[in-house]
Amino acid sequence: MARPFEIVLPAAGHTVVLGDVPLSLGRAPGNDVVLTDDTISWHHAQVWVEAGHPWLRDLGSRNGTWRNDERVHGAVRLTGGDRIRLGAVVEVVLEGESPLGESLCARHVEDLTSGVRLLVRSDRFLLGSDEDCDLRVEGWPPRAATVVLHANGEIWLGTAEGEDPIAVGEPFEVQGRRLRVVEEASSRAPTVDWVARTYPYALRAIANAATGPQVTVSDPVSGAECLVTGNRGVLLFVLARRLLRDRETGAKPAEEGWCNTKEAVTGVWGRDRKGANHLNVLVHRLRAQLEEHGFDPWFVEKRRGGIRVRCGAVDVR
Repeated sequence: MARPFEIVLPAAGHTVVLGDVPLSLGRAPGNDVVLTDDTISWHHAQVWVEAGHPWLRDLGSRNGTWRNDERVHGAVRLTGGDRIRLGAVVEVVLEGESPLGESLCARHVEDLTSGVRLLVRSDRFLLGSDEDCDLRVEGWPPRAATVVLHANGEIWLGTAEGEDPIAVGEPFEVQGRRLRVVEEASSRAPTVDWVARTYPYALRAIANAATGPQVTVSDPVSGAECLVTGNRGVLLFVLARRLLRDRETGAKPAEEGWCNTKEAVTGVWGRDRKGANHLNVLVHRLRAQLEEHGFDPWFVEKRRGGIRVRCGAVDVR
């Protein structure tokens, strides 16, 4: 019988059993394992078990994550006995055994007409005619649709008309073409690491501008900039404030910045004045404005009962 995987921190004498929910390690108070060494990043690494196999992911740490003296980039599969070093001095030992016959699960987007399946490589799957789209079709708009995959398992389809939840195996339509998200078991590790899409955008939110709350969204890569005012500016201000607060308190990256729908509605219109439908319309108009100025509108993301922004720097005044 296989032994469950666990990590051992020799210096502290602690042992932590791993499960399918990623165990976070870092200096932030919100981590599952808090490491106080100055060479450890705020959110340094994650360890978890998937389909019976242990995995390690570096979260972009400054001083690196190492497996048996080899630096880790992205996610790597581990085996029992591996020694993991975080930063300069913190060492962790992995113990346990993988059961036989387990498999990993990979997601694909399938074109139901041709039967072609494309691997989902991140939490965004882009469909359109742009060169950076995962599914490129000549004659389609540059960004015809975006499949958004949330950490909690929800999947949403976003288009210029709005967004709707979709389920694995459930057909959906883009530009007259029928597609679906499928899950497949594989006895081998995925060739490409699944990673969350990053947005380098910076948000500068001002509460008491001349016309009320306003937010400037900028892209340090492309130089694009967009000033958002009115109710759209108020909504971005509310979301930026929540994101900054979560970062200051050490929330996990997958959960930082989420406002529940009621909180967002109240922040924009006040208590009991508007509802979720009004928020949906406002988000739709905000995304259209951002896209017009060259931004990927899906950095403003929604899930059931919640909304947030994902960006790099955020400044609230």
